[in-house]
Amino acid sequence: MIELLRVLSRSVLLSILFYLLIATSIAASVFASDMTNPIVRKVTIEGHHYVDEDVIRGLILKTQVGEPLIEQRILDDLYTLDSAGLFQYVEAKFEPYLGGVEVVYIVLENPIVNDIIFKDDEKFPLTKFCSGLRVQSGSILNILDLHADIEELVELAKDHYGYVLFPSHIEIDELNNIHIGFNPARLSQILISGNQKTKDFVIHRELLLQPAELFNLKDVERGLRRVLMLGFFDEITTELTTCDVDPSSIELNIHVEERKTGSATFGVSYSTQDRLVGFVEAADENFLGRGQRVNATARFGKRLQEYEFGFSEPYIDKTGTSLGINLYRRSRPVNTTNAETDELLEVKRTTNGGDLTLGRPFSEFTRGRLTFKLENNFYDLPSEPIKDDLNDYKNRTIGFGVNTNTADHPFNPTQGYRNDAYLELGTRLLGGDMQYAKLRLEHSRYFEVKDGGYVLAVRGLGGRLLGGDLGRENFKIGGADTLRGYAYGGYPDEDGRLSLEGDHMLVMNAEFRFPIVEKVTGVVFTDWGTTWNQGESMGLADLANSYGLGVRLDTPLGLLRLDYGWGKNAKDERKGQFYFGFGQMF
Repeated sequence: MIELLRVLSRSVLLSILFYLLIATSIAASVFASDMTNPIVRKVTIEGHHYVDEDVIRGLILKTQVGEPLIEQRILDDLYTLDSAGLFQYVEAKFEPYLGGVEVVYIVLENPIVNDIIFKDDEKFPLTKFCSGLRVQSGSILNILDLHADIEELVELAKDHYGYVLFPSHIEIDELNNIHIGFNPARLSQILISGNQKTKDFVIHRELLLQPAELFNLKDVERGLRRVLMLGFFDEITTELTTCDVDPSSIELNIHVEERKTGSATFGVSYSTQDRLVGFVEAADENFLGRGQRVNATARFGKRLQEYEFGFSEPYIDKTGTSLGINLYRRSRPVNTTNAETDELLEVKRTTNGGDLTLGRPFSEFTRGRLTFKLENNFYDLPSEPIKDDLNDYKNRTIGFGVNTNTADHPFNPTQGYRNDAYLELGTRLLGGDMQYAKLRLEHSRYFEVKDGGYVLAVRGLGGRLLGGDLGRENFKIGGADTLRGYAYGGYPDEDGRLSLEGDHMLVMNAEFRFPIVEKVTGVVFTDWGTTWNQGESMGLADLANSYGLGVRLDTPLGLLRLDYGWGKNAKDERKGQFYFGFGQMF
């Protein structure tokens, strides 16, 4: 771009000189053969009406009274006057004076500017910048200032509108109005390199410019952000090249460095909540290089069994409508109490279900989604009586969501925010047993505290029952994704149980993220949250809180998250729990 603007500067000057200047004539022939270096007795200036004489004399540096008349000095002064940009014509003549010579500099000034008029100002509104230009209405035209103004206007158009403009014509009419026209650069072609797996069309559909369209730097930057937010690339670099024959034709070269998006792993993990868990996972965020997502997971342990399969297509049409399908079977313990002894019991709950989600972009950063979910829930009840009424039920829901994401990176954002609002409606359609309406709101924001990856990340998460009865579909917090240091739904142990499930919820998280070594980030965090039921009040004193340390590892399998959080049990004693997951918590 720097070389492009240098070429622009030269072309502007040549255009101005061609349209505005009458060729300067330097009269060196006035030196008569019989006047050999006479003494300069007087220097006179003629022809000026608007330019102050002191300004002109300040430009005459070589010709001095009392010194010999030397041809080269006269030529140098004429060149200096001509280069000032104020005159159409400069000339020197000589008259005998007091035994020496009088040097008379004759100047023809540039006109007084009446107005500056831009062609296509409605498309590229530059008139708004006129008040800050050097050349103003009512002032004498200075060619150098006009040249600098045009360069500045090119920069202003690029900074404010993103367009790269080239001066097409500059002329003065009979009323001394300056007419300036610009031609915008156009995108000639887009070349993509470095993508060994990702198909070219996956990148092209995220870009906001196509060949033959007006080249706009802001659109290029916005498009490259969309490509980065796919999460398929570690680095994206660009280069702009221009055609020698037509510098207004710009070629965009994009080079990407792909990251590993597919993985197949197996192993074991341990958490205080789920104990020892074996897992087999296969996933690809960029399936066959087409931008589709496929995942299959099996997790099994003494306390849980989970099987899940998912598929997502981000573009089922050219407008960006997405389709996602998930099928799952989950068996997890549910806490209840013996009706006779008040002893804490675990009852296995099995959920078979699936969901289908349609998404559509509303704007550059915002998408809406519509989700249909069907679930059948079964309980493996114990032989002893229990206090809770645990009956098998079917849940059918319709969800409406809106998500906004302005973060600057898909995995390690340093600035921007993410919003999500989701309204879920339980319905009796298709055999559903529950009717309710609940709202879930989430806001995350990122602040770069210091260059180099030092980031403060905060999140607020809220949920509310709007109507009906949630039953076992109430809000539950705790665990790796909401309130670290506490079990999901509460902390049952020999000291009692802290309930973390209800009709409403509130969670607040804060993390300070800092680099340790390449691809390894440390985290210090604190979490606060609580739940309460319809008709109950909630105060800040009711918030459960925790703090802890964590580490994030950017591995070929994805971003691994390891956290250890200290929460409180029912006796208000601190106890720690370890958590393992993928991706940032928020």
